[in-house]
Amino acid sequence: MKKFSFLASMLVGALMLTSCQADRDDNPSIDLSRTQDAIHLNMPTFANATYDFDNTEQIELTCTAPNYGFPATVTYVIQVSLDENMTKPNDLTTTFSSNKMSVKAKELAIATTKQLMDKQGKKQVDFPLEVPIFIRIHAYIDGVEGSETFSNVVKLNKVKTKFALPDVAVPDAFYVNGKFTGNNWENAVPSAPVHSNTNTHWRICWIDENGIQTSPTKSAPNYADDYIDVSYKCSTAGFSVEDNGIIKAATPGWYILIIDGKVDSDKRTMDLTFSCQPAEVWLIGTSIVNQEAGITADNCWTEKELRDNFTEYVKFETPTTMDGEFVSPKLTSPVDGDGGTRAYVKVRTYDWWKTEFFVFNKKIVYRGNGADQERVNGAVDQRVRFKFSDDSGDVKM
Repeated sequence: MKKFSFLASMLVGALMLTSCQADRDDNPSIDLSRTQDAIHLNMPTFANATYDFDNTEQIELTCTAPNYGFPATVTYVIQVSLDENMTKPNDLTTTFSSNKMSVKAKELAIATTKQLMDKQGKKQVDFPLEVPIFIRIHAYIDGVEGSETFSNVVKLNKVKTKFALPDVAVPDAFYVNGKFTGNNWENAVPSAPVHSNTNTHWRICWIDENGIQTSPTKSAPNYADDYIDVSYKCSTAGFSVEDNGIIKAATPGWYILIIDGKVDSDKRTMDLTFSCQPAEVWLIGTSIVNQEAGITADNCWTEKELRDNFTEYVKFETPTTMDGEFVSPKLTSPVDGDGGTRAYVKVRTYDWWKTEFFVFNKKIVYRGNGADQERVNGAVDQRVRFKFSDDSGDVKM
């Protein structure tokens, strides 16, 4: 009995020790039943001097860290307002994971410009301006509701800024979201500019009666954040575009969406015109050489002749379903090195290489405004496969 009691007490002690260690080290908990204590933002070194944002690289800010009762990864957001009570502040784009922050003066200038336009009705012609601004820190644990806290407000007595909003420009890419991407902006796929023409973009996408939407970011479009007034038009019969930019097709299917952008930086406007054409993908180059059919090393680059006279050797099969693949005819000539296996879509009268693309490591890469793409070897009887819902692909038998 004594032996049993001794072992039992050891076991109970071990369990209690394990439980205490688990509570202390492995399962830290945060008490969100109360509002977090405010953090303290220190006064910047030159708060009483004049900050000229056009001639300042950055401003150093420091604050105390929130007390969550255990070490936590904290996100720090700088907020700017013209009012000491911080009504409708602007958040800076860059966030920080440390309470020692090197803040870009350019971002502060943009936030100040937006504040002046929103609250004082200032126009571009009114700048440069010199005003006081107020700053505070918004801190939180990402994804943890109730963890947020705010710092005290610090005044910068004089900041001088030019009109700091970026010029209005057609984005480098428009992200396209719709049913074919699961209506999830995280899965949105990018457009590509026509080579040498940054104002015209194209994208193969599935368009139906529910429509697709374009945006310069992987999120719902909000041009108003940058004070850009956007208008939408559609120039193709059988398609329509709503005021929010949603493009709908009377007949669901795969189409080439063409986006033409026209901007006016002074007026801060962007006019987007959409047009659509059937989604046709074509092969070109030495992988389609076929002496018996009449495709030679000389005419394997003549795109119109190939499309008109050798359609069965160069035109991809267009899928009829939203999750389908575009599949090429069988390659008819082995390719190793220069020439390569190459594909394109025809957009208006642009040469094929201005709208070419291919699959590398099973992902579609668009040439856009980039340099000539790397060559991809091909073997006889292989087929090229593209899936434009997620920009994947392959070259295989």
